[in-house]
Amino acid sequence: MRAFGVLVLLVGCGSGEVLRPNLVLVTVDTLRADHLSCYGHFRETSPRLDELAAEGVVFERAYAVMGTTLPSHLSIMTGLYPHQHGFVANHGAMKGSFRSSEGRETLAEALRATGYNTAAFVSGPTVSRATGLNTGFAHFDEHAHPDPKTLADTSRRSRETTDAAIQWLESEPSQPFFLWVHYWDPHEPNIPAEPYASAFKSDAQLEALIDERRIKPERLAQLFSQKELARLFAPELYPALHAGEDVDLPAIGRAQIRELLNAYDGDVLATDASFGRVLDCLRGKGLYEEALIVFTADHGQALGQHDWLEHGRIQGENLHVPFVLRPPGANHVAAGRKGRVVSAVDLAPTLLKFLPSLAGSPFARQLSGADALDPGFLRNFAFSQRSVRVRDWETATDCDGLKFALTTGDWKFYLRPEGPDELYDLRRDPKEWNDVAADHSELTETLRRIIEDLLAERPHSPEGQSGDSQAARDFARMLEQIGYTGK
Repeated sequence: MRAFGVLVLLVGCGSGEVLRPNLVLVTVDTLRADHLSCYGHFRETSPRLDELAAEGVVFERAYAVMGTTLPSHLSIMTGLYPHQHGFVANHGAMKGSFRSSEGRETLAEALRATGYNTAAFVSGPTVSRATGLNTGFAHFDEHAHPDPKTLADTSRRSRETTDAAIQWLESEPSQPFFLWVHYWDPHEPNIPAEPYASAFKSDAQLEALIDERRIKPERLAQLFSQKELARLFAPELYPALHAGEDVDLPAIGRAQIRELLNAYDGDVLATDASFGRVLDCLRGKGLYEEALIVFTADHGQALGQHDWLEHGRIQGENLHVPFVLRPPGANHVAAGRKGRVVSAVDLAPTLLKFLPSLAGSPFARQLSGADALDPGFLRNFAFSQRSVRVRDWETATDCDGLKFALTTGDWKFYLRPEGPDELYDLRRDPKEWNDVAADHSELTETLRRIIEDLLAERPHSPEGQSGDSQAARDFARMLEQIGYTGK
């Protein structure tokens, strides 16, 4: 009887339209779209997401606002660009956590104000309570390790996070609810558990992928510090290096690149399996059909491409993310694939299409993005910026400095205050190898003006923040533990 009563409450009379759907948002840390089978990867890394994608809408060209976790998640949650919500690096939370204000609300706050039950289950330190991402969530379940000794201690696997989320769902939470589940597994270091650790083996297709991406292990060994290399290729040695001990790292060659890619795909598959368990639980509780389900990522991962191993930078491999949306009930949105360029700031406006309780709300008015499902969606670019952080081991020649980027249907433009601008023709050069800015001066000037205008829109600087609190000090210590040190 309870399930029937909820159904009557949520579904419009005779229309089949879900008026107050349960919202399930899944974000995956460090997940580049092109390592998912539903986005064309040659391996079957995402069978459960593929099932959802077949029922919903796949945005083929969705881009993060930054290659960095906290700013990107705040943009997903607020519909604002980083310069508008005020966090342009993870270490911004070392000075104080995000605090909402007028024009800077979170989706969770807005939904909670309309009667939604809000719950979050997160897996990594850069989305923890210390960052302020708990804002608006009545229930916030995070990984907490009192004294992390290894990199693995600073986060939890998707399996554990899923266990906690399913336990909450099994508790018969009041409805409607907004459930956010965050996974960390694809983030370095990639140490998947079995059976995922041995799920993928090196083969000719992997060799071709390494060549296509022009990954040069010898170049990476020169550019990265010993600690950074250990974090990616020998995490068991990282604690000793972090403590200042002399450690001999194994040579970094093509074999290590193969292992890294196999392990990364194993972690993607493990995440997909955990996501599938959430879907199965929703089905078992009779909640699946009428739920609004969204799957996305905060940013991608370089994995050796463009002489970079991690994220933070804003080449395509660090920005191209999945965005899959399964609408609730009979809402007349056809399943399929959308080729338009969309941004993370478009996620919240797109959700509002199915959340009529937020129509006309202050949250709806603050959004910088637009409904990506609207046939009248006109913006033809995604705006991104590089994390405002320079690591001590990055030399002036290695670091690509502060950058802003526009990704359009055909072009990728970088505005570089510290150097010459760059332009890439994505039709002929989708991997961004050949800078053609010198041949298109009028176009580069137009794109530069678009970025300058965007940066002038509602910039925000957090006020009154201090890094003196114990929470801020603990967060700084955790960032240092996982290698996120910098200025």
